[in-house]
Amino acid sequence: MVAMLRQLPGGFPDAQGRRRSYAFRRADGALEMALADAVDEAGDTPDAVSRALLASLAELAGEPPTRTAVDALCVADRQFLMRALDTHLGHQGGWFDATCTQCATPFDFRLDPTQLPIKPAGEHFPLAHLQLGELPLTLRVPTGADQIRVLHEPAESRREALLRALEVVDPKSGSALPAQLSRELYEHCETALEAEAPELACTVSATCPECGQANAVGIDPYGALARTPAGLLAEVHRLAWHYHWSEAEILALPRHRRQQYLRLIDAARGMTG
Repeated sequence: MVAMLRQLPGGFPDAQGRRRSYAFRRADGALEMALADAVDEAGDTPDAVSRALLASLAELAGEPPTRTAVDALCVADRQFLMRALDTHLGHQGGWFDATCTQCATPFDFRLDPTQLPIKPAGEHFPLAHLQLGELPLTLRVPTGADQIRVLHEPAESRREALLRALEVVDPKSGSALPAQLSRELYEHCETALEAEAPELACTVSATCPECGQANAVGIDPYGALARTPAGLLAEVHRLAWHYHWSEAEILALPRHRRQQYLRLIDAARGMTG
């Protein structure tokens, strides 16, 4: 059983438009453990995102998910799916912390990241067309594969390596990018890409309760990667101790059913509030 099909903000272009559907596997302990294992095995954040999506998706753009497909998703689609996965696993937002830039007071604020706005993909997604003087230039919106690739480049050359990897080269006229890339050129290209790429809001304005200052606070779209399996393992231990079920049987329970059994254990011990 999988969740209902939903729509990516970007997706994969084809002759009929864009294939945007996705669905997650059932939200059970096995999925939570698979996510934790995927994060443990990853070498870096983009790799962890790919492993997590491959472990959690039941369907992507009308087909079973593959590593190639999750790597080929644009960056915003991957961020969108990681936020959706966190919600799918029962994490409906929560409390975030910040420090006021005006009075330095630490404060908390409540937020559901899934309610943040999403800028839709542009008309020509995943391509951006622009002019470099007399030369036409076509760039492709960056993907997870691009993120993974540039991480192997020296830090000082990653920006250039990424931009050159995004160029769709005309076999007749060759590359339009010059040998030397100026700051103005980077800005021109990035503006064109931003116009076509979908985008998630990753910054919110939070008001300091002490002085009333509005603070720009970053919200990590990959928060699901930071969740450890410690709580799940403790729940498995409690259920195995009381019911003598195997780990596999417990992990196969839907998350809501597992929580119901834990509440019954608490009630039997007189711990119900």
